[in-house]
Amino acid sequence: MTEPKMKKLIFYFKLYDLLYVLLAFNAFVNGSAVMEIATLILVLFGAVTAVCMAAQFHVYRKMPNIWIIAAFLVSYLISSGLTRQYGVTDNLKEMLWLGISMIVIYGSSYMYEPDEMKQEFRILAWVWVAYCTIANLVSLSMVVWGRGYKIGSGATAKVVGLKWGRLWGIYDDPNHGGTIAVAAILLTIYLIVTAKKRWQKGICLFTIVIQFVYLVLSDSRTGIVSLTAGIFFWGLFRQFQKQREKDWVFRIRKIGFPLLIAILTAVLALGAAEAGGVVFEKMDARLVAVLPKKAVTPEYEKDTRKTELENDASNGRLDIWKSGLEITKTSPVFGVSFRNMTAYAEEILPETYLVDNAIHAKYDSMHNSVLDILVSQGIVGIVIFLILAGNTLWILAKRIRDVKAEDWTFLSGCFAVIAAMGAGSLFISMVFYLNGPQTYIFWLCFGYMMTLLVPYKDESCEKSDVL
Repeated sequence: MTEPKMKKLIFYFKLYDLLYVLLAFNAFVNGSAVMEIATLILVLFGAVTAVCMAAQFHVYRKMPNIWIIAAFLVSYLISSGLTRQYGVTDNLKEMLWLGISMIVIYGSSYMYEPDEMKQEFRILAWVWVAYCTIANLVSLSMVVWGRGYKIGSGATAKVVGLKWGRLWGIYDDPNHGGTIAVAAILLTIYLIVTAKKRWQKGICLFTIVIQFVYLVLSDSRTGIVSLTAGIFFWGLFRQFQKQREKDWVFRIRKIGFPLLIAILTAVLALGAAEAGGVVFEKMDARLVAVLPKKAVTPEYEKDTRKTELENDASNGRLDIWKSGLEITKTSPVFGVSFRNMTAYAEEILPETYLVDNAIHAKYDSMHNSVLDILVSQGIVGIVIFLILAGNTLWILAKRIRDVKAEDWTFLSGCFAVIAAMGAGSLFISMVFYLNGPQTYIFWLCFGYMMTLLVPYKDESCEKSDVL
């Protein structure tokens, strides 16, 4: 396949995968027969793309981190094999999702030129922002009509809308909805910075308001942390660019001002979110007073969220994390695999919080991506993860001097998204094992960033200065 045709194939796959993961987190759509067909198409499309990439292995083998990622996938395969008595099918699916994110989405950017990546990124960003704007407008409207709204019936029924005093909206989980909105905000900021026409900037500003209002009403502390990290690192990178133009040596006195600006920006975002929450609480009290009684269902339970946080500020996370460490002690080297951790805990540690708790929930993740890796792939997986993180930071420090001035905004935007999703992944499971929008945008931007740092046509790559 010629290079232009290969790039078209990759773009169409990325576009389809983006639409798929966004819809997969839409409670009105996921689990439907249409999504089952869409999943099958994604698998076939991904397989074709992967085969075509394999045919040009001489290009992708030079992609930074690709061998470390390969080792991570092999480690997961071993973990799955060692716990096959607890399940096989789900882990095969997990290997597929990991391969799509970490090989196809991440690695496929490597043959692109910077201008080609920017063009692709803008298109995908517009799709993301447009979808999230529509989705969150619907979500916001559910403040009136979606209090404890049920989709389906019986044991499979899903309650969305306004629930426990939080706006879940169209999502199954407000924390996922919040972090998806954060990614939309950061992508929109990039679109504003790079837009050439005023009407485009105006539309972008409108969408930011929609995403931010949803984030506030979702009461997602994870989303706020994610947004804070994204804004912080974007501001820091932009200030570093200005310093780089004068002198690359960053002394404390030189980075002090950029740090202060970034911190103040983050504090402003947190303050606005808190103030917005107070305003909504007052408006909501008036709205409930005029709504018909049948509109306020038991599932709404406005004070449940406050009660939970008063009793446990971590909202159960500390207990889940403790449970993860207990599981790790029983299988420290290769772990128990991500999709088998619940079944493993039920048999080996039936009294651990993961499967034995007051609300009778069977948790299937650690709500922390680092702990997910430790439990799923043991010490081996964590060591590979640390090598991946260390190698990335080493390349960033060594090669960032070579990034052209016209590519710095793109680099800053990508790093901001990576930082935001990475920060969010410390409190909900995403980025590694979850096939969701946050995982998609993380690995997409990660691939863009590494390609900017180490272009595949860069002759210096031949010197094996990167892994």
